[in-house]
Amino acid sequence: MTEPKLDTTGMLLGELKGQMRELIHNLNTMSTKIDALTEKVIGAAGLPAKVKELDDRVTALEADKNKRDGAMSFGGWLLRSPLIGWLATAGIGLWALMKGKL
Repeated sequence: MTEPKLDTTGMLLGELKGQMRELIHNLNTMSTKIDALTEKVIGAAGLPAKVKELDDRVTALEADKNKRDGAMSFGGWLLRSPLIGWLATAGIGLWALMKGKL
């Protein structure tokens, strides 16, 4: 009667041994994946500084664009304004009167 008990124990030990090998294999696979992720994270360590630098550059470019748009809109207003045309005409007329051409 001791032999069936030994066979059952041997089978259980073999099954346990197989499960342990599977666990070790899974652990090694996870370790490899974690190592690959760690390398990618280390490679991306400079990203926050680069993002901050690009943010500063975009802010500076936006400020420059706003200045240009403001200057262009003021210049456009001057060119479209009839007041400037009247003043220019009056100035040319005065110049012509002073030179004696009229």
